[in-house]
Formats: sequence, C-alpha cells, structure tokens
Amino acid sequence: MTYVDDGLDEFFGRTRSARPNGDRKASVKGPDRAVSPSPKSARKTTRSTDRQERAPRTVTSRPARLDRAGREVTRPASPVTPPRRSDGAAVRNASAQRSARPAASRSRRRMAPVAVPDGATSRRQTVRRLIWLVVVTVAAAAAVAARLTYTNLAEGTEWRTKGIDQRDGLQEVPAGRGAIFDRRGQPFALSVARPDVVADPSIIEDPLATARTLAPVLDIPVEEIAAKLKGDGRYALVAETVSDATAEKITAIRKAEDKAAKTRGERARTLAGIAFDYRFVRYYPAGGLASAVVGRTVADGGVDDTGHEGLSGIERQFERDLTGEPGRVIYERDASGRPIAGGERQVEPGKPGTDVYLTLDQSLQYESERAITRQVEATGAAAGMVTIMRPSTGEILAMASVASDEDGKAHNTRDNRPVTAVFEPGSVNKVITIAGAIEEGLVEPDTVLDVPDHLQIYDKTFRDHDPHPVRAWSVTDILVTSSNIGTIKLARQLGRENVDRYLRDFGLGQNTQLGFPYEEDGIMLPLEDWSGTSIGAIPIGQGIAVTALQMLSAYNVIANDGVYVPPRLVAATDDGTGRVDTPAAAQRRVVSADTARAVQEMLEKVVTEGTGKRARVPDYPAAGKTGTARIPQGVDASDGYRGADGRYHYQATFLGFISGADLSILVTLEDPQTSTYGGEVAAPVFSQLAAVALLRTQTPPPALLERSESAVPELSSTARSSRDEDAGTVTSTTTG
Repeated sequence: MTYVDDGLDEFFGRTRSARPNGDRKASVKGPDRAVSPSPKSARKTTRSTDRQERAPRTVTSRPARLDRAGREVTRPASPVTPPRRSDGAAVRNASAQRSARPAASRSRRRMAPVAVPDGATSRRQTVRRLIWLVVVTVAAAAAVAARLTYTNLAEGTEWRTKGIDQRDGLQEVPAGRGAIFDRRGQPFALSVARPDVVADPSIIEDPLATARTLAPVLDIPVEEIAAKLKGDGRYALVAETVSDATAEKITAIRKAEDKAAKTRGERARTLAGIAFDYRFVRYYPAGGLASAVVGRTVADGGVDDTGHEGLSGIERQFERDLTGEPGRVIYERDASGRPIAGGERQVEPGKPGTDVYLTLDQSLQYESERAITRQVEATGAAAGMVTIMRPSTGEILAMASVASDEDGKAHNTRDNRPVTAVFEPGSVNKVITIAGAIEEGLVEPDTVLDVPDHLQIYDKTFRDHDPHPVRAWSVTDILVTSSNIGTIKLARQLGRENVDRYLRDFGLGQNTQLGFPYEEDGIMLPLEDWSGTSIGAIPIGQGIAVTALQMLSAYNVIANDGVYVPPRLVAATDDGTGRVDTPAAAQRRVVSADTARAVQEMLEKVVTEGTGKRARVPDYPAAGKTGTARIPQGVDASDGYRGADGRYHYQATFLGFISGADLSILVTLEDPQTSTYGGEVAAPVFSQLAAVALLRTQTPPPALLERSESAVPELSSTARSSRDEDAGTVTSTTTG
C-alpha cells in the first residue's frame, strides 16, 4: 500500500507528490504486496528525496494478518540475529535501524520549519557577496599602493638614509683652524697636528709590562698608565697632545721590539695595541704677546691651547671664518660597527679655516707691552694701557693692557682694555671744545679772553689747578696751560648743542664699529639730560666716559687734517684662494683742514712749552695733550670721587701724535702712586714708544719748514710762568 507522509508535509510547509517514476529501491512490487525497504535503503531514499527539493515520499508496508474473527494478529517480536559482519558494518547497520523508524514518529521530533531561499534569491545573494569581496579586495590593494607610494615619495629619502646609515660609517676629519698673523706675516696663532697616545685594551696582553715601557717616555706613573690599559673597552686615552719628540721615541721603541721579535721568530707584544691619534691644537708662537687682542680658545669648559672655539679677542670675533669646514671619511662597516677590511671608502677633504692678518706690528706690540709694564711697576699704578695708530688709515699698530697683582707685578690683562674699559678723559677732552669754537668762527688761536682762576655755575665752583689773578690769555694759552676756566668760557660761547655735537662728531660716546667683542660705547648723556653744570663739567672731561681707542681716534681727526677715519684692526683675510684686503670704512670730515692745522700747532706748543715737555721726541715735532682725571669711586654719596680710604684716585694720560709722521699714541695709567699728572708719568712713555715706532717704520725727520704766517701766537709771559702741571679736573661744591 502506498501513502503520503503528512508529517513531512507539515515540516516543509508544502504538499509533496509521489515520486514520479517510483523507487525501485524503496519498494518491490509483487502480485499482492509491497516489500518494505531495508533501513539502509530507507536512509538513501531520505537523502535522495532531500536533494530533490524534498518531493513527497511514498512509503509501502506489508498488509496486516487477520484471524478468523477478522482481528489483527499480533506476533511477538523475535530477536533478529544479524549476519556476521565486521565491526564497521555492524555499526552502520545499527545506525540504519535506528533511522528506519516510522515517518510519523520522526516528524513529531522535527524542529520548526526554516525558510529556504529559492534559486533566484540565492543567486542574488551570491552576486552581492562577490561584489563586496571585490570592493574589499580593491580597497585593500589601493590602501597598500597608497602607503607604498607615500613611503617611496614622502619618506623615501629618510628610509634610504637609514639604510645607508646602517651600512656606512662616518668619521669626521677636523679641518685646521685658520692662523692669525701680524701685518708682516709673523704668526700670533697657529693650528698644528699633535698626537694623542691611545690604546686598545682588548689586545694588550700584559698591561703592566706595557705601562712600564711607556712610563719613562711619557713621564706618567706606571700605576696610572696600567689602570687605563686594564679597561673593558676598545679605546683608552693614555696621554694627550704629546710632543713630536715623544711620539718619535715611542715609535723607535716599537720598531726595536718588532725587529727583535722577528729575529726570535716571535710576535712583538709589549706595545701591541698602542697607537697615535692626531688632532689639531692651538699654538701661540708669540706666547702671551697681544694675548688680549688675539684672544684664546676654549675646550671642555676651560681655557687652554687645545680648544677649537674662540673665547675672546680675534679668536671669538672671527670664529666662523677661522673654524673652516671639517672633512669626512665614509666607510663600509659590519654589524658590529667596525670597518670592513677592503670595503669601499670615500674621502671628502675638509676646507681649512680662513687666515686673518691683523694691523698689529709684533715688534711695536712687544715694545708697548714692555714699556707700559715697566712704568706701571715703577709708579705703583694699578693698571696701564697703550694704543698706537696710523691716523691716515686708522690702522692699530699696537694695543697693550696690563694690571698689577698683589705683589706689584704687572701682567697682561685677559680683556683688551683699550676697547672694553672706559674712563673719564679729563683735560685731553679740552681739545674738542677748542677746535669746535675755532671751527664755528667764534675765536682764533690768538683771541684773548679774561680768565679768572675760578668760576661758579649754579651750585658748583670750577677752579684752575693753581690760584691766579684774572689773566688775559689767548686761546693758545688756555690750551697750553690746560686752564679749566678758559675752556669753560669757550664752551659757553659755543653752546650746549654745539658742544654735544662736536663731541659726537669726534667719535665719543659711540661704538667705533671695530667689531671687537665686548667693545664699550662709552658714556655720554643725551643733551636733554644735561644739568645746569654739565656745560662746565663735560668740556673739561668730567661727566663723560670714553675708551682709549675712542679718544685716540678723536685726536687722529686733528692729526689727519680734520677727517675722522674709523679704526681698523684686521688688514686682510685669506681663505686659501689669495689674500683679500679688508675694505676701509667710510671717512667723514669733522672740521676744516685749517682748523685742524691750527690746533696741531697749538698742541705742539703744549709739548715744547707747556705741560707735555716730557713727551718731546728729538728731531720730530711731537704734539699732544696731558690729562689728569679723578676716577669715580661711588663710595661717598656726597663726593663720588672720594674712595673708601678717604682719598682721590686719578687717571693720568698723555695723548698725541708726531706731525707729518702718520703716528699717534695714547698712554694712560690708572691710579699711579708716584705722581698723578699725565705730563709726568704718561708723557715719558709716549716719548719712548714714539722713538721706537719712528725707527721701526723708518720714518725720517720731516723738513723743518718755516711758516711765513703762523696762525698760532707765541705764549704770553703769564702763560710761560704757569706751573708745568696739568690743571686737570679739580672742582668743588659750594654750600648755600
């Protein structure tokens, strides 16, 4: 009999039809009955039906047996003894029997029906999945390509550099520092290669034996050397910058050991691992000569001769030019960073530093330092300075600065004080006021003024050095006798504005543009800050502060026929391609040539007949001015010039030039003890140095030309009788 399993229809949610062609394996037709399939056949039938979209399954069964009364006869179940099979077959048979239970029973245990997509829906889902797969794949490929492009373009150089850095080693080869010479090519500073004695402790077999060999040569204790040779590293500095002679001794010992070892058929061991590492050091052939001008270098935080960075002076000012550009050695290295033997090497030579030629003359520098040192020690002064120049070019031929120690011995200062220290000029400043008055046409050298010995301006009384009655003195007399009152009267005629203008035109209170490190500008009050007494103090050199270089440059205006020429310290440079002269700075006219020549003659009379007689130079017309100024102490509020010891301290100066010889000199001493007058302690040094400079420059005496009409009158009798002392800067304050 055939029937449709309604339980399966309920599970799949649709009606199934009988298999169209029947199932030969599912039923075996006989004349009266259908044969039920075996469990294995039933399982295959079920799988086949599921694959054929769950078509209705036809199930056949054996008809029931009835008794005579028409009732169904139930036969007791008898055990079925399966045939002998292998264990695997038995398991499959048991599984088939378990799965061959009636369909109705199976349907009751099925889960709820699940919607199964039809063919079209499945194809659409597959297409969507493929599209998403393609999109994701393309996006991932694009991201990778973008990253590769960015890395190659934006970071390519960086990564290539990293790769090269890992492969290539770099060793910097320092370039020699440029040299510093004087005007004649004599060296002040040089860079020389000096050897360091170094060691590789890893290959030294007997540190103690090596130390014993090196100790007498290096003059270093054996224990100290042995301690360095026992280190764990591969580099040890045994001795720094030894002399060439010491290096030659070590080399000779090593050669002797090598020769002896070869004779014995052995390997030299005592100095194995000892080598030389050369480096440039700074060497000063002239010693401490002009040390404040040339400067020094610094290394490892301290001042020494092995540094390569300018600390002061020209070494600092021209640091960038002197240093140069170091060279490089690029070599292949292994994973440990060691050079590969036979590997590629690329050498890039460095560029040595630029050489600098100064305007200084070593011989004049030496004479200047010696002369000022002797005078400072002889007078008990605290310090002293000398500056020598060529007025026509502004070239500085010498700059010396010394200071006394506690024992009274003078030594060169570290700072170049003619440029970095300021002082009140005192009477040497009077020349500017007198030149301005002549230039403005207010007076002539022979103009006569009534000059008392004192003058009160507001609450301050100004005095000449010596008391005297009112004198009828010419302008020349006023300058020769260094009269404070006469100079103040000329300044009042000239006016505050003109006094201030001429002081600045002569170069006071402003930087000389020399470019020297730490150069001082000086101190000059703005005109609007002048007090009522400034017109009396400033013209005679009080209330302002100048450097020695500023003051000498101002006198060069007079020596140079009224033209200001800025000072020069560097004559030329040479970067290896040839010497190039330093261009001269712009000049400017300050006063006319007639005014300058008139003042020149007046200054000559200061030397021949006035306070500067000790500055005379045989056969040469010396001209100059003495000056004595109090040094501000800042201790006593009522009197800023009085020191803690209750006394005044003075700056004694002589400043002048040799007419027609293109030579000017300034000498100043700080707080001399033997005399406070510039004419007595500074003028003699001027005379001595002028004679040496004239001989050094081979300047012949100028022809003594007769002046048909001299613009400078003879001194009056009262001026001649005046004491041969500098009237200086003495002032006093009145009360009430």
